Amino acid sequence: MRHISLLLLLSLACGEALAQAPVKTTLVSGTGRDRQEGPAMVCDGNLATKWCVDSPGQLPYTIILDAGEPTLLAEYGLMTGDDTSMYPERNPVAWRIEGSNDRQAWTLLDEQKNNRSLPAENQQEYRFKPTAAGAKDKFRYFRFAFTRMAGGTRIQLCEISLYDKVQMPAKATFVSGSGRDSREGAAMVADGFLHTKWCIDEPRQMPYTVTLDAGSQTPIIEYRFCTGDDTHSYPERNPVAWRMSGSNDQQTWTTLDEQTSNYRLRDENEQEYRFRLKATGQYRYYRFEFLRMSAGTRLQLSEIKLYK
Repeated sequence: MRHISLLLLLSLACGEALAQAPVKTTLVSGTGRDRQEGPAMVCDGNLATKWCVDSPGQLPYTIILDAGEPTLLAEYGLMTGDDTSMYPERNPVAWRIEGSNDRQAWTLLDEQKNNRSLPAENQQEYRFKPTAAGAKDKFRYFRFAFTRMAGGTRIQLCEISLYDKVQMPAKATFVSGSGRDSREGAAMVADGFLHTKWCIDEPRQMPYTVTLDAGSQTPIIEYRFCTGDDTHSYPERNPVAWRMSGSNDQQTWTTLDEQTSNYRLRDENEQEYRFRLKATGQYRYYRFEFLRMSAGTRLQLSEIKLYK
């Protein structure tokens, strides 16, 4: 019986992993010659390896991936390197992606001219949706051209992943939370609207908490915070320390992620930031406890989303 249960758990875990698996790609060509940190590392599926190159004369640095067959690019992910916390200037901030079926004619799929979304954290993936008109078509080959980094001319990425399906959030409803103001109460983080927000400044109630109901036991692998509508004017309201826990009875809680000094949320209005859980499990209820803000005791968030 124990053996059967173990197999079932492994099956569920594999099924969940497969649901989030990227399109299998192979490297066609890329900038750089170093085998240890060469371009092939971006699609080897190994987080312990990375692509790292500093050859200004070869800019833009390029990567061409082969999806094996014409594929719709719904999202793509860039994963930071293993020491990005020490060298955040190596993150790309300007790039373009093109698609082709013959490697002769290329169609623009997406272009970013000053995107500083990649965090100063190690081995963290940030996904992007292509927005150019050509993104609605299917292509076999995908060419990335990186034109500028956050600082200097060295680029490093752990993985470049292609996704043919958009990652969908788990439908979560509000259970309870700190604060009593219905107009800016805790329920606003799960109402689906960016123009509403949860805003609270009650030091005696800290840590501020909010509990969400996923509807059924759902393994969450990622959560997202969306900043408030006036964060540019009040960036000190962004949380920098929090804890996320899971439960099935709202009595016993298991810690799934904890951040003690994370300043990733910036002074931008209604911007979404992604966080990968350090642990996961089959839980129905998810609780967030906010322990500290960038400054002061006022917290505000527009939305909190769960992704399975």
